[in-house]
Amino acid sequence: IRAAATMLQWAIERYRREKQAPLLKRAGEVFAMLTGGSFTDLQVEFDEADNAQLAGLRPGGELIRVGGMSTGTADQLYLALRVASVEDYLGQADALPFVADDLFINFDDARAAAGFEVLGRLATKTQILFFTHHEHLVDIAKRTLGKSVNVVSLLKEPESAVT
Repeated sequence: IRAAATMLQWAIERYRREKQAPLLKRAGEVFAMLTGGSFTDLQVEFDEADNAQLAGLRPGGELIRVGGMSTGTADQLYLALRVASVEDYLGQADALPFVADDLFINFDDARAAAGFEVLGRLATKTQILFFTHHEHLVDIAKRTLGKSVNVVSLLKEPESAVT
């Protein structure tokens, strides 16, 4: 039983090195872009119960676990992981649209612009559909991505026109 457990642990570690390392590295790069350099990388930490936990690395070397991040920063982390996963998937399969619904609701304007830059780069590989009801995000997207942004506005009819 001990030998089987050891072999299983080796297989798990091998899988982590081969699959998670490149994905985590790319997610760390995207996370650094999304946070404007407030974080420089991602690392996996192990708690006292030997459970893996994701943490962001600050430029000074401080590690911040997800639970210690603001809501906006945690959203940026999840977006970084999602983008890295989608990029990995696109390297192996046919492209499917990337659909985002009010993805930047907890981002400030600078990080929203960085988010649109990340999505603009992803758009060279697949179609991006970004839904929002926040007009200021449309303005940020246009400023960041220029003419490559195609905006379709679904204006609500005035209530007097509804029969």
